[in-house]
Amino acid sequence: MPDRILSIAANTFRETIRNKIMYAILAFALLVIGLSYFLADLSVGELTRIIVDVGLACIHFFGVIVAVFIGITLVNQEMERRTVYLILSKPVRRWEFVVGKAAGLSGTLALIVLVMAVVLFLVHRAYGGRPEAGIFIASAGIYMELVLLICLASLFSTFTTPVLSAIFTIAMFLVGHVSKDLLFFGGRSDVPAVRWLSEGVFYALPNLENFNWKNEVVYGKLRSAGVLLNAGSYLVFYGGAVLLLACLLFARKDFK
Repeated sequence: MPDRILSIAANTFRETIRNKIMYAILAFALLVIGLSYFLADLSVGELTRIIVDVGLACIHFFGVIVAVFIGITLVNQEMERRTVYLILSKPVRRWEFVVGKAAGLSGTLALIVLVMAVVLFLVHRAYGGRPEAGIFIASAGIYMELVLLICLASLFSTFTTPVLSAIFTIAMFLVGHVSKDLLFFGGRSDVPAVRWLSEGVFYALPNLENFNWKNEVVYGKLRSAGVLLNAGSYLVFYGGAVLLLACLLFARKDFK
């Protein structure tokens, strides 16, 4: 990775890691994860499963909030501060700016997800007495999904406002978890055009279920970290395509 991209990524990481709102979200997430220890006593069923289920759902939910919150500021915040003009006046290509920003935001998310996963692991270990490595595998899947959301938020932030960027990113998140259902129901149609359309929509939209192994971990069915390979490949190809489109749009953006 070029030094210019690393410098932008490091600066972005430092900026986001100082954000007080992000710390408030993280603190609330850790509080909810910690409370799952006590909620398990009030629930009916296998208590350790409840802790893992609540904890992973919490990591997922608050991770999405942070990803959307920091992702939509990719370009607009720099334009408001007018720092983008200073950065691009130096020997920095526009695509390096976009990639560096996305890399820095991904680094911030990696730290946040890791902290939440470690806390959940310790809570589960304290209650169940048995380490559950699947927590880290499922958290890695959540992290890869969040990186893809960062790529999508980066794309939307290159051509629209922060509010619309947030709406579009959240819409992609919601649709991305039901895209398989759209393909299934479209494939049952007797109209060929509907089947073709459903297939086209399925491949065009992100399939975020590729990163979702929470239920497998909760019910002890996740046996190997090998699931990370397919998910990582999908992230590289789809996320790379989205980031490439973001770079192309940003290269044509008029800052006047």
